Amino acid sequence: MRWKGNKKFKEVITEDGYHLKAEYIQDSKYWWIVYKNGEVLYRAITESEFASSLQTAQAKAQQRMIKHLKSITN
Repeated sequence: MRWKGNKKFKEVITEDGYHLKAEYIQDSKYWWIVYKNGEVLYRAITESEFASSLQTAQAKAQQRMIKHLKSITN
């Protein structure tokens, strides 16, 4: 999975329609979201869901995408 962006924002769009974003919002706080075909599947809302680094936000978005993939194949 090849993420594109800069130090404060990264995103990737997969071949099967997932769109993952990770974004800096304030000191040591990174927001992330997962879309599928334009529909929001999950996004960090509460303080505990935010990540402390861009890399962690990317990993959380990827984990949520994988969880969704597993749920639709079972």
